[in-house]
Amino acid sequence: MKLEFVFVGGDKTPWLESFVAEYVTKLSRHYTTQVTRLKPKGLSRDQADAKRKIETEQILAALKPTDWVVVFDERGRVLNSLQLASRLENWLNRGRSRLVFVVGGAFGFDERLRSRADDVISLSSFVLNHHVAEAVALEQIYRAVSINKNLPYHNED
Repeated sequence: MKLEFVFVGGDKTPWLESFVAEYVTKLSRHYTTQVTRLKPKGLSRDQADAKRKIETEQILAALKPTDWVVVFDERGRVLNSLQLASRLENWLNRGRSRLVFVVGGAFGFDERLRSRADDVISLSSFVLNHHVAEAVALEQIYRAVSINKNLPYHNED
């Protein structure tokens, strides 16, 4: 099973590059892990609908028909860490070769991606900056892996 993270975002900030590298290393101890970064189109803020459409097309083009796709969206299913770990275990047992996690760009994505997704999960009820969403997505998937593998990472009261 391969874990793939598809992120839309241009310039990476140094803190994000370091964070992504650290969590890809942690996840790679358990699963082949890859991050694919799609470059957003350089349209202005008043062209948000066009950006969403183009970036959704980029994301859809990066997906394979056999992928199990999980989209992170603030309107998605709200889970706690233990529930996410349980869902992750279920996704991993689907027999697919790739489990793909998607975070959209600054303006999100359109309904076509939500329709393609096998699951839509909320990282927060807040709208997050897409760089912050990437970091949260990686950390939460690692946390779910650590729960499932009984690693000393997650603390629960």
